[in-house]
Amino acid sequence: MSKQQIIKIVISVLIAALTALGAAFGLSSCNVTRTITTRSEAWQKGDTSVVIQTKTVETYDASRKLP
Repeated sequence: MSKQQIIKIVISVLIAALTALGAAFGLSSCNVTRTITTRSEAWQKGDTSVVIQTKTVETYDASRKLP
């Protein structure tokens, strides 16, 4: 093996290790938001209509606890 090949292998291993560490610390928390919309229409007399719409927003915050 030449010196250039050895250097490329060492750099690749270092990049892989740094990527793994970054993922471990970067993915330690998350935030999820879910929106649910329910709509119901009922037609009444003439041109008059009734629309009932409900909207529910749920938010979940999580963080990973390190031992």
